[in-house]
Amino acid sequence: MLKQVKIIAVLLVGILLSGAAAAQSNVAVFNLQAAIMSTDVAKSKVNALKTSSEYSKLQSNAESIRDEVKKMAEDAKKNGMTWSDEQKAEQQRKMNFKRSDFESTVKKLRALEGQVGQEIQKTMAPKAKAALEAIIKEKKLDLVLNAESAFYAGPSYDLTAEVVKRMNADKK
Repeated sequence: MLKQVKIIAVLLVGILLSGAAAAQSNVAVFNLQAAIMSTDVAKSKVNALKTSSEYSKLQSNAESIRDEVKKMAEDAKKNGMTWSDEQKAEQQRKMNFKRSDFESTVKKLRALEGQVGQEIQKTMAPKAKAALEAIIKEKKLDLVLNAESAFYAGPSYDLTAEVVKRMNADKK
């Protein structure tokens, strides 16, 4: 009886192990956004934006306004004790206007960046998808997950750099 239980246990372990081996699959992760923005084309377009006169003027304007607000705050801290309530209110009003100007300028900068980012995504997403699909076929992958959704994936499971390399090689 004990011998039969041992045989059955060995058979069960063998069956379980063979099922686990059959269940193994090829899995990888991929970050589409990172892949697209890491390409030479994307870097070139971002660089073109940041060196454009419109972007440079807005950035310079934002820095100038920020410096003015900082000086106004320092002035208020330094001399505020001697100011009347009306002077304090006026200074606060001026600072609020400057902050509003700063936020508006930053919003324009972000809009320009967003516009360029959308253009990059629109033109590069199909190329990234094609490169990824080719790699999936070559590596015979069963599952590719979004790298941002994975709790952990070792570097050998990440296809992002490989897709970037392939996209950079494809200059079409």
